[in-house]
Amino acid sequence: MTLKIGWVVYRKKDIIRNDRFIGFMKAAAQSFGLTLVVVPYEEIQVNVSSVDNIFTRNGEKTPDFIINRSVSPWLNEVAEVKNIPCFNSAYVARIANDKRLAHAVISSIGIPMLTSKTIHSSALFYHHNHLPTPFILKDPQGRGGTGVKYIESLEKGKLMSSMLSEELLYQPVGGKKGQDLRVYLVGNEIVAAVLRESATDFRANISIGGSSRLYTLTEEETKIVNRISDSMHMDFVGIDFLIDHNGRLLFNEMEDAVGCRSLYMNSSINIASIFMEYVAESIS
Repeated sequence: MTLKIGWVVYRKKDIIRNDRFIGFMKAAAQSFGLTLVVVPYEEIQVNVSSVDNIFTRNGEKTPDFIINRSVSPWLNEVAEVKNIPCFNSAYVARIANDKRLAHAVISSIGIPMLTSKTIHSSALFYHHNHLPTPFILKDPQGRGGTGVKYIESLEKGKLMSSMLSEELLYQPVGGKKGQDLRVYLVGNEIVAAVLRESATDFRANISIGGSSRLYTLTEEETKIVNRISDSMHMDFVGIDFLIDHNGRLLFNEMEDAVGCRSLYMNSSINIASIFMEYVAESIS
């Protein structure tokens, strides 16, 4: 049997802080007859005009598969064009890495969410003063709670304008403050859910000090998640929901390079192993 070699691609700045999870993936890969090589995104050269040896790094040959956790969907797209298996698909990576696109796609299948709209920062405080305050502004490509601003008033918002991304996702303040639910899926199957909470911030991300606990989805919540997974094939994602004051889930975002720290903190579930088994089966 030919040994399959895959690249797991991260931005250089993300490799160290994801070292533990990378170790879990590499160990699990070996148990399923795969070898994983960690490759910094910045070191990849893509021979886009070639039909052979498409992706190169230090003279290495093109990998048999790619796990792209560098938040660069174009890489997934090139891999697909060149018939190299890439996890997630380019379609899912595009949606999961752009909150605007995610909301547009997920709303089209009737999933509840906050009223959301795209807006450019140059027009925000000068042509749209009818927007009720307070509201939330998000960087469409932000991750881990970064690029999310709570705008208390238009006056204070104008003072923060230099700190905002040019392109933004606008949302009213909604859902239970400092609480959200992350659902992990591998191969379109629900693996687990984690409830994340913060007593000090409107964001519940673990990376900015939130707490978390394992959560059992209700039958109705499971149906909502399954409606999303039935609409596209997801190799490994996290879907985040806000929770309204009636306990109903509201779609919030999808993460392609989903963080798993809260899952490992609260359970014995080895999602890296589950994912690598799925990868091995997918490329066999």
